[in-house]
Amino acid sequence: MSSTEVAYGLSRVWFTGPHELLQGMTQEAVHRFNAMTRKTKRRRGEWVFVLGDPADSIYFVQKGRLKITALSEDGHEVVHEIVGPGEIFGHASTILGIPRTTSAQALEASLICEIRRTDLESLLRAYPELSLRLLKSVGLRLKKAEAQLLNVICHDVSTRVRGALADLIPFESELQPDQPVEIKITQQDLANLIGASRQKTWEVLKELEDSSVLRLMYGSILVTAPQKLRNGHVSY
Repeated sequence: MSSTEVAYGLSRVWFTGPHELLQGMTQEAVHRFNAMTRKTKRRRGEWVFVLGDPADSIYFVQKGRLKITALSEDGHEVVHEIVGPGEIFGHASTILGIPRTTSAQALEASLICEIRRTDLESLLRAYPELSLRLLKSVGLRLKKAEAQLLNVICHDVSTRVRGALADLIPFESELQPDQPVEIKITQQDLANLIGASRQKTWEVLKELEDSSVLRLMYGSILVTAPQKLRNGHVSY
């Protein structure tokens, strides 16, 4: 694969970036971590890894968004989650030492930090407190997965669509609640994320568009009234 060098409610980032992972660590630890990481730019649609690839690195998202996917038994794509700035991905298979069980693809131009498994292991041996922080990450990801599963089981498609879109609005945009926000996700990816058909997802999106909450665009969704979406004050 080519590269260019350089649950709604629970998915907010727990790192603002790799450097927060090292907050409170010595300068030596920070320099050692930086020396072991590699920054890579990914274009929209570019794969970071695919199902079956060797898992020898862990990744942090510094900028942009990526979708983590798998295939169902009938060959359809299932979106496990969407990761954004500050989040970690690719760690499960890497830690277990097994081939990739998911694929990761950029939804927009993204900047990611990569650290190889062997380098991470040497860091964890040298700085055991990092293990607790990574363990926290794994725990939060499990909570996120549980919340997403409950969301699919307990809520209708309309609630799931609104919740997913609200969750995908960047954290920084919450400081300007009335500012329109473009979410770079296709209707199919959104449907795969919430476990609904594309037709049902489109029907809900069309209702939201008719209510002046959002505007459907090619390859993205422009949320014109973020506060209205978050509050659920939508009249059909």
